[in-house]
Order: sequence, then C-alpha cells, then structure tokens
Amino acid sequence: MGASERFPVSLNAVNVVCFKIDWDERMLNVLLVKRSISPYKNKWSLPGGFVQGDETLEEAARRIFVDETGISPAYLSQFRSYSDTKRDKRVVNQRSGQKARVVTTAFTAIYTNNEELQLDEESEDIRWFKIPRRYFSRYIPEDMAFDHHDILLEASNRLRISLEYSGLATRFLPEHFTLGQIQDIYEIIWEVELDPANFREKLTNVEGWIKESKAGPKDAEPRRGKPPTWYKEHDIPQFDRMITNPNGAVIREKESEYQRNLDNLTGEIPIVKEK
Repeated sequence: MGASERFPVSLNAVNVVCFKIDWDERMLNVLLVKRSISPYKNKWSLPGGFVQGDETLEEAARRIFVDETGISPAYLSQFRSYSDTKRDKRVVNQRSGQKARVVTTAFTAIYTNNEELQLDEESEDIRWFKIPRRYFSRYIPEDMAFDHHDILLEASNRLRISLEYSGLATRFLPEHFTLGQIQDIYEIIWEVELDPANFREKLTNVEGWIKESKAGPKDAEPRRGKPPTWYKEHDIPQFDRMITNPNGAVIREKESEYQRNLDNLTGEIPIVKEK
C-alpha cells in the first residue's frame, strides 16, 4: 500500500453564510463575494478559505471572513460540514497532477453594523444580496461557485426554523431593544405579520431569554409620553416552539427531509469480518 493510500490528502476549508437585516427595505440579506481567481473565476461565492495548521475551525472562519470582507460578525456558529467527494478537487502536486478533496465546514454569522465592505486580492466584487423566502432564485445567482448555492439555501432555511426554537433573533439587535423590535426580526425573516399582543405574551413566557433593563441605550432619542420598555438579552435558550412560523410548514418539511437523508448516510455500518 502506497503512502497516498495510507494517508490520503484532504484539505479542510470553512465558509461563512453571513446574514444581516436591511431595515430600509425590511429584508434579510446575505453577503457574497465574486471570485477573481480560479476555480470558478467570476462566480459569486460565500466568503471562505483554507484552515491553517495552527488554528481551530472557528478561528479560521473568523480570520478568513474578516480578511475577505473587512468587517467582523457579531455572531458566528458552526452548522454543518460538506464532504461530497466531487464538491472541490485541488491540485496539490503540479508535477504528478495529484489532487486533494476539500471538505468544508459552514458557519452562520450575523452582522449588525454598517461598516464599509473591503475587497481582498482574490475578489473582484463584494455585495449584500436580498435573500427572500420566496422567489429565492430572482435574487441569488444559481451558478454560484462550488456547492455554495446549496449551502446558502440550507443555511437560510435553518435560520428561519431556528427562530421557532431558539432566541437567535436578539442577535440581530443592539444591546438594548424593545419587544416590538424583536417582533420586527421575526416578521422580516419569516415574511409574515404577527399579532402583537399574542406574540409578546409568548415572548415574555420564554424563560432565560430576555430581561427588562432599567436603563435604555445612551443614544435613545427623547420622546413624549410614556417611554418604551427596554430589554437586554440574557441568553440564547432552546425552547419548544413557543413561537410558530405561520408559513413554516414547507421549510420544516425540507429540514425533515434533509435530516432523514442525513440519518440514512450516518446509520450503523455493518462490520464485515475478514475470513
């Protein structure tokens, strides 16, 4: 058995699906970069690159994202690895033509500021794209590099589903916020209208998520009448779908289908004993 068979060459990469809220148009956005290098030159892609030998996946994701975009996310969390053997093959030895497969780990990120984006030397354009639940293909290029279109589609579906089970919505907001602003996040990402009284009752019944703050933001504009009640995030808990997406059945079914396929791939493998 040769060395290439005993120690197959595989490269580790990371990609970041970074979301933000466009408050002017009340739309969820995602950040894409247009590649200026091969492979997939001139194609839109997710920010990403290769993991170095002295860093963790999380360290690599944050380093690469900042280097490629010039901005830093407020939230970063790993959500899945992609390991299809045909997704990306790189030549690692020009003389022999030896190729290495690339396994990528995808991260979800949330950005909340308005800093100017910066191009790096491997990109020719960088832009925020609208990412609606419906008519996805009208705004997102279908011919994205590698399998990034599939990664983006799955990440956006998971984000919408996660709002039913976790307190992730507050990560799109500043340190101090109102219950109405949390409702705005749900309505923008889900593209629905929610009954304020019913929503706020459910919201305040989630233990450990938000807590009332005596002081509001320092830059809050003075207003007549009763001042707003300000809240702060206490934690991002997991809860039993207390807040349900009215149009979430289709998205949940897609996620269930993905989970079934994953279970089939990762089921118990029978051991075959050598005779």
